[in-house]
Amino acid sequence: MNRILPSDIRYGVAPAPDQTDVAEAAKVGKPQPNATQPDTGPPSATRPTATAPSKTQPGATRPGTESAGTISRSDNAVAIVSDLIARGTMPRIDTTPLLTHKDLPGPLSMARLTHFGTLHSLDQTNAYSAEHADTLYGRAMIALKLIPFGTIACALTAAWVWLGGTFPRTVDVISSSHYRADSHGRKIRVFNRKTAPEHVIQVGNLRITTPMRTACDIALLTPGELNEHDACDVLCALFEEYQVSLAQCMQTLDDNHFWPNTQPARELFTSMKHFF
Repeated sequence: MNRILPSDIRYGVAPAPDQTDVAEAAKVGKPQPNATQPDTGPPSATRPTATAPSKTQPGATRPGTESAGTISRSDNAVAIVSDLIARGTMPRIDTTPLLTHKDLPGPLSMARLTHFGTLHSLDQTNAYSAEHADTLYGRAMIALKLIPFGTIACALTAAWVWLGGTFPRTVDVISSSHYRADSHGRKIRVFNRKTAPEHVIQVGNLRITTPMRTACDIALLTPGELNEHDACDVLCALFEEYQVSLAQCMQTLDDNHFWPNTQPARELFTSMKHFF
């Protein structure tokens, strides 16, 4: 007796009858397995078969086998992202700058993509796209997803948008509200300071402090919030990249003398005069 292998089965087509089975069934008067019954109807009539016609088009993939094992066999970060996009599991990288572990097929996927440099992790379950982080507008899209609605990105978060680099440990915003919950693995640090309209600019849909105001906010940070060496590095980069002048910063501090920590900020700017 011949065995019907799984590879012999086609969707919507009955397997050919085994001739030995047909002969043995005929001897004992049993119905012949899968044998074609005499057609007593008109020539134009077609007797319905038990198996429904196949809906699979030529070249189509069998149901349930579209992407079996694709992710587990992939050893390339680019291939993983391409597979996810093709399957619709992950939003396209040009529209979604932030990802969580729920957007990926397994717990090790984020660590793997971070290792290959496709993502930059915020914590074990949140990350942002390295492609977005390479451009000003892309970083603005990332920051927009991180800051609470109605707030203004400022201080170190604003500096990251303007300059790039490693994302800071906190999400800095100007607001009159307080936020206890983290945002994608980062604590929200609120600065309730007077903000003139000319100190705010919009990059895409993100409201963010100008480079000059960002420099002032960084100079106003206490040593516990940012050490002087790191503050000088960020300030120098802002001054060089966006042509911010020390005179403008000093004037802004004079116009807002009620801000906390203004005197140390003036001293910091004064110590940098010989560089600019």
